Amino acid sequence: MKILKLWKNLVCHFKPLEAFERAHMELSKPLDLFSLVAGDTVSKRNLFDLIQYSKVESSQYWSGSEFAIWNTPQQGINWIGKLPSVKAVIIKTRPGSYEEDGWSGDKKSIFHYSFKARNGEVNFREQANDVLIQQPLHLYPILLFTESEGKWLYEGDFSVAEIEEKFVVLARKGSFFAHEVNDLSEILYQEGSRRYVTHLMAERSKAVVSAVKNARSWFCEICSLDFHKKYGVKYIEAHHKTPISTYSEKYAIKPQDLALLCPNCHKAVHILMKESNIEYNEIIKILASKD
Repeated sequence: MKILKLWKNLVCHFKPLEAFERAHMELSKPLDLFSLVAGDTVSKRNLFDLIQYSKVESSQYWSGSEFAIWNTPQQGINWIGKLPSVKAVIIKTRPGSYEEDGWSGDKKSIFHYSFKARNGEVNFREQANDVLIQQPLHLYPILLFTESEGKWLYEGDFSVAEIEEKFVVLARKGSFFAHEVNDLSEILYQEGSRRYVTHLMAERSKAVVSAVKNARSWFCEICSLDFHKKYGVKYIEAHHKTPISTYSEKYAIKPQDLALLCPNCHKAVHILMKESNIEYNEIIKILASKD
C-alpha cells in the first residue's frame, strides 16, 4: 500500500515533456542568438532592441560592426553583417501573414517563407531577398522565429533548400531534406534584372532523379566508371544536360534530360559548361577524346 501511495504521488507531481515551460531567453549581444535552442522564447521587445541598437556603438547591444544587425526591426528579414560576410539571417514570421508562409507537413522540418514584395512584385535584388538567395553559396545559418503567445519562439537553424518565384523553402539543419543540398555547382543564376535561382537543389527534380537512377545502370556515361566495382560503394550523380538557368520559366524535368556521371566527370562537365559555354553533347566528345 505504501508503494502504491508513493507511486500515485509521483504521478501527480510529474509533468509530461510538453507541459514544461520553454526557456525564456534574454539577449544582450548578437552572439547570444547562436546560443538559442529550438523551443526557446524571446520577448518581442528584447529582439526589437537587439536589432535596433546592435548598430549603435554606444549601445549595450553593440558587438562591433561585423555583428551589426541590418534592416529595421519591424521587417521580417534581418541579417548580421554584410554580404559576403553575413553571419546569419534572422526571420520573424507571424501565422497567416502571407498565403505561402507556414510549415509543410507535420514534422516541422520544412518551412515556406515569402520574399519581401512591393505591390505583389518581388525584387530579387532587394537586400532582404538577396541574403536568402545567397545563403546556399555562403552557408550562413537562417534563424527562424515564429510568433507564439506574444513572444518570438525560436524554431531552429535552417537553410534555403529551394527557391520559388514568391517564396523560399527552408529546411531544418540535420533534416533529410537539408542533406539533399550537397552540390553547390548545381546552383545556377539567370542573367539580367531577374537575377535569381529558378531552382536550387536536387529537390527540384528529386522524383525524376530517383526514377532515372532506378531505371539505369550506375556507371558513368562518360568514362564508364563503375563506382561500386572500384570502391565498394554504390554511388552516382545526376547531371542536367541543359543548364536550368537557360529556362525562361519553370520546366518539368524529364528522364532524358539527365545524365548519370561519376564525381570527376560531373565536375569536369560543369567547368567546361561554365568556361567554354558549350553543350553537353559536345562536352562528351571532348572528354571522351582524352581517354
